[in-house]
Amino acid sequence: MAELSPVCKVCGTPLSGIRAIPPRVLRGVRRYPKNPNMCNICSLKAIKGEIAEITVLFADIRGFTELTTVLGPMRTKELLDEYFRTVSDILFSEDALVDHFIGDAVMAFFNQPIQHEDHPARAVASAREILHAVTHLNEGWNLPEPVGVGIGITTGFAMVGTVGSSDPKDYTVIGDVVNIAARLQGQAAAGEILVTHDVYEKVTPAFPHAPQRILELKGVKKPVTAHSLH
Repeated sequence: MAELSPVCKVCGTPLSGIRAIPPRVLRGVRRYPKNPNMCNICSLKAIKGEIAEITVLFADIRGFTELTTVLGPMRTKELLDEYFRTVSDILFSEDALVDHFIGDAVMAFFNQPIQHEDHPARAVASAREILHAVTHLNEGWNLPEPVGVGIGITTGFAMVGTVGSSDPKDYTVIGDVVNIAARLQGQAAAGEILVTHDVYEKVTPAFPHAPQRILELKGVKKPVTAHSLH
């Protein structure tokens, strides 16, 4: 379990301990499920929508679909639950907002509402930790074939807020950065992190001479320069 902040990282309201009791009782303050390092009150303030710089991460399990027929639905659900909990804890530790679970994929974004200048580096650090965690999960799962994860990361500006709703559960991002990150994830092999050049520029010292690929991505007008990290 990730070590969560004792206070909301946006407004500073106490979220754990004795000091958290008054705001919890009087104002209904609690942790926001999509990022428990912030409070639900701040999530309500964030729903209005704005253009913001973010980094988007998509991570998808490779080889899991084939295993479902072998494992059965109940065992498959148990493993997916464990995987999603593990990945969420990693992302929360870097202050990402876990947007959606889509089948066996995870979408998250960084720098909203909790802001950090090094958000691309945080996304890459999360991705590397996810790959490391999956190795340990495979050891415990003892499956006929170990599963792998492919990850795509991009950074840029997007609309951040809710769409067609005032429910903070629908807080999400819309823009090309989302589509590109999803398409990069689709191109990534098991154990590979594909990042756009803008992301790579922020982490080059940690990954010198990372292989470069020019990719034609569905729904993206121009070829995308990507770098492969491991």
